[in-house]
Amino acid sequence: MNAYDPFARFYDADLRDYHEDVPFLRELARRSGGPLLELMCGTGRLLLPLAEAGFAITGVDHSPAMLAIAREHVQAAGLQAQVTLIEGDVRTVSLPEGAFNLAFVGVNSFMHLETVRDQLACLSIARRALQRRGLLVIDLFNPNPAEIIREDNRLILEREYELDGRHVQKFVAIDSDTAAQLSHVTYIYDETTADGRLTRHTMRFSLRWLHRFELEHLLARAGFMLRSVYGSYDLAEYDSSSPRLIAVATPTR
Repeated sequence: MNAYDPFARFYDADLRDYHEDVPFLRELARRSGGPLLELMCGTGRLLLPLAEAGFAITGVDHSPAMLAIAREHVQAAGLQAQVTLIEGDVRTVSLPEGAFNLAFVGVNSFMHLETVRDQLACLSIARRALQRRGLLVIDLFNPNPAEIIREDNRLILEREYELDGRHVQKFVAIDSDTAAQLSHVTYIYDETTADGRLTRHTMRFSLRWLHRFELEHLLARAGFMLRSVYGSYDLAEYDSSSPRLIAVATPTR
């Protein structure tokens, strides 16, 4: 079983109301034209609105459970003709060369690739899949040293919601290693049934944050030229106070 499979339904619920990046990607899709490629597509949060906007889009993810939920969403929306789902590792997946005009990795997902080797492998997949004038978008959080240094594995209640007739409390603890640029994240989901029975699910993973020029160097090594860096989905100029680090690049060969 994939390590993320048991948490697919929680992941879907966690992000179901997050839409801030959709207009940005939809406009880039309009300018680029389809087909589109999403690497690490999860449960299809971004696939659906882009397909609804008329684009043909392929989503890749290595979690069968995530893709099963995405497939349910696609079928419920009647978008099967426009959405292709591929189960695969973004470091090794086989995709048709030069088939896409826009490829993207949505909010923070690229950070799951912890090593330079893995990052370059994913970027190489994207480069081969893109047309010569295609665009690649990498959407990351902008690391703030002042906030990172305060991350001490303290358990915090992040949110509560209803899911499948149960009340869910999501707790988060983060412990960061500034030298390794790694955040070690623990999610705890407490599910409570109507009759008071509680089930706890614990998920642990690491995220590697990147800085602006580090990302540019990675892109160059993978055969991309950085075209733009934005600090928000409103295309604000990137600076140290920006909430996001969004890179837009094109293949150089």
